[in-house]
Amino acid sequence: MTSFANAPGRHLQDLILDTHAVATKEQKLACLKMLRTVVKNLSDPKKSNDPKFRQLKLSNPKVEANLTPCPSALEYMKAIGFDIVHDENDGEEYLRMKEEMKIVLSDMEAALCELNNAVDMVSPSPPSSSSSSSSSSSPFGQEKQTSEGNYSTTMLRSQSSTLSSASGASASSSSSVTRKIMSEKQKARLLLEKKRQQEAEEAKKARQRTSKLIKQDKYVRENDENWTSQQSAACVKSGTGINTFRDKYGEN
Repeated sequence: MTSFANAPGRHLQDLILDTHAVATKEQKLACLKMLRTVVKNLSDPKKSNDPKFRQLKLSNPKVEANLTPCPSALEYMKAIGFDIVHDENDGEEYLRMKEEMKIVLSDMEAALCELNNAVDMVSPSPPSSSSSSSSSSSPFGQEKQTSEGNYSTTMLRSQSSTLSSASGASASSSSSVTRKIMSEKQKARLLLEKKRQQEAEEAKKARQRTSKLIKQDKYVRENDENWTSQQSAACVKSGTGINTFRDKYGEN
């Protein structure tokens, strides 16, 4: 089966631009409406699994009248998963989906959106009095008033919007992960900066306490008559006496 991502839109474009056969505008509109009905049924979760909605009898008068004038319609049906098969029970030919084929509802919904746009393109233009209002209310209003040659632009916009929405969702999920990672990094930086500030504050207080003790010691040595030089704490702890500078040379 041809890739579902591109082939249906291409065959739908061929149908609108009428490159494979000459069909009237009414015939193309009837064909598009039938294709829309088929795709609409396949986009329904319940109907998509019902064999009744997964096949079309080619000899059916409505099918024959609507699809035969537009060969691109058969190619479109093949592109979305149908095959032309010969039923041995009744000897008839059918457009039929295989039983094992799983329908992706999101793909069918996208195809339905394209068919709705195509029907609007081919449908007769509304009266001039209401054309401006319909143009302003519909994102495809400008394309409706132009020739059928602009259909390809409309289809490309529709497909690009579908792809952009999917990529947008992927981008949003990845950007949320990035934001989460960055927030963790910022949190770590803030904690590190806070720790540095605390350490700097504690060091400042320690210097202030040391300076205060030095001033107190100096005051005591200068004003206390009973003050004498003693061994340092390191000497007392080691148990070995060491004469200090003051012991050797005096206070001054």
